[in-house]
Amino acid sequence: MTSYEMNLWTILIQQKTLLITCGTLQGFDVDRNYPATGNHPVLNIGSKGHAVHAFLNNMLIGSAYGNGSESSFSVHMPINLKAGKNEIALLSMTVGLKSAGPYYEWVGAGLTSVNISGIKNGTMDLSSNNWAYKIGLEGEHYSLFKPDQGNNQRWRPEPEPPKHQPLTWYKVNVDVPQGDDPVGLDMQSMGKGLVWLNGNAIGRYWPRTSPTDDRCTPSCDYRGKFSPNKCRVGCGKPTQRWYHVPRSWFHPSGNTLVVFEEQGGDPTKITFSRRVAASVCSFVSENYPSIDLESWDKSISDDNPVAAKVELSCPKGKNISSVKFASFGDPSGTCRSYQQGSCHHSGSLSVVEKACLNINSCTVSLSDEGFGEDPCPGVTKTLAIEADCS
Repeated sequence: MTSYEMNLWTILIQQKTLLITCGTLQGFDVDRNYPATGNHPVLNIGSKGHAVHAFLNNMLIGSAYGNGSESSFSVHMPINLKAGKNEIALLSMTVGLKSAGPYYEWVGAGLTSVNISGIKNGTMDLSSNNWAYKIGLEGEHYSLFKPDQGNNQRWRPEPEPPKHQPLTWYKVNVDVPQGDDPVGLDMQSMGKGLVWLNGNAIGRYWPRTSPTDDRCTPSCDYRGKFSPNKCRVGCGKPTQRWYHVPRSWFHPSGNTLVVFEEQGGDPTKITFSRRVAASVCSFVSENYPSIDLESWDKSISDDNPVAAKVELSCPKGKNISSVKFASFGDPSGTCRSYQQGSCHHSGSLSVVEKACLNINSCTVSLSDEGFGEDPCPGVTKTLAIEADCS
């Protein structure tokens, strides 16, 4: 992955706390003799996940998140209440639900309890009070992510973007990354939020770091009995860093990137990256369908098979310059770490080189006559290939 530095934040416009809260307590009274002691009361929030921002009388007072291993959390925030009517607003955020395991449909997410402790009359339970609800962000309602909103008076130019500031909208003009390679947006420096390019939603980002004490595995293999720990890799690293951006979304000039940051990050370190493909791989077995499933012919059977095919293709402007690995038999492994198995056709490399060398793309059928006699009758054959592009 090569990094392409954008001319980022040459134009910055931002707006604070433009949001619609998920739940708002429309007002609760505090005795005018409050507080009874010199201690601050405490706002206590319980949630099954995944994150929450808390506001008191239209001011952000704190945020809380689950962690990579446990999404549920509780938070206790000292607060300053005013005598008379007060208002609490909570922005609750859920990012995906559990999709496996016993009774996973009952796990749930979101707020479970809200109360205030440490006031004169003891604990004030607000969980059963009347709350008003709204869904979404006020900035989305105003379409701040659309380029034609660039002159909207809600935006404010800034010479330097504020850093590590939660609930902030950022907007900037960006250049088109050079070349024809696939493009990713590097959001490692940011916290959590949403991002758009020219009004197109790139999606939600949350590149949080996975716990270092998770049980990571040296390789990923889902075969066999299911276990949630089978494919844990990258412990202590961001769960996701790059977010794909289709090149068709870019204009020749005048591209607009809009970011809504919920948690707080450093927008000056956001960059576009280009994925330069130096090699291509393919791993296909005899039972792999060689046509798309929507047009699958029900007449295809063991008596009328359609041979599976391996397809290799280098990026535009590059050709297959060498074949690093080729094995027809029962190879194993993943791209850039293929290994021969107990069954291997000795002519595998020459068959692939004949079909693929010095061209941009090629197709090799598992029924190619070059493979000749079956190297291991009764075994499902697989063809694994790794080739260099230059």
